[in-house]
Amino acid sequence: MRRLLLAVLATASACDKVDYIEIQPGDVEFQSRGESKNLSARCMSRAGNRAERAMVTWSVKDPEIAEVSAKGVLKPKKSGVTEAVARYDTVESAIPVRVTFVEKIQVVTPTLSIKEGADAVPIQLKFLGLNGKDLGKRGVTYTPKDKTIAAIVGGNAILPLDPGKTVIDIQVDGISASMEVTVEEDKSLKKK
Repeated sequence: MRRLLLAVLATASACDKVDYIEIQPGDVEFQSRGESKNLSARCMSRAGNRAERAMVTWSVKDPEIAEVSAKGVLKPKKSGVTEAVARYDTVESAIPVRVTFVEKIQVVTPTLSIKEGADAVPIQLKFLGLNGKDLGKRGVTYTPKDKTIAAIVGGNAILPLDPGKTVIDIQVDGISASMEVTVEEDKSLKKK
């Protein structure tokens, strides 16, 4: 009986031998606040067998950049670069985590003057990240304060409606900017 118990224990410990950990996905980038990513880890033996019962603990090298739950749910906190780490006993593996939040919106033309009846004018923006790096396109919300003066069409263009002045509020993931729009009266459009 004792030999059988020792054989079972030896087999169980051999099955749980972990030489490396595979983490999926292999890297993560967050571009907006409120996102999360589910990480999974597989503890593997040198022979390529999975240690089914081996459970990893999760951590993040820089907890100011991101956080990870005990179940591997990774969430961003602020812009920067860190690593998510899975650890089992003395074996650990890490994946890169990049957080590229918009830190500032640069409005290329902060004041715009257009005539009523003119074609829509695209809004030109730059989304700046940490250290002023241009992050490229992002999802934007535009809100004209006075919707009788100007409207947003085509996703990012200002259509002049009636003469007057308004402000367009611009929001990207909690960061805001604005631009002033003046719609000038076109007297040739008025009937006499």
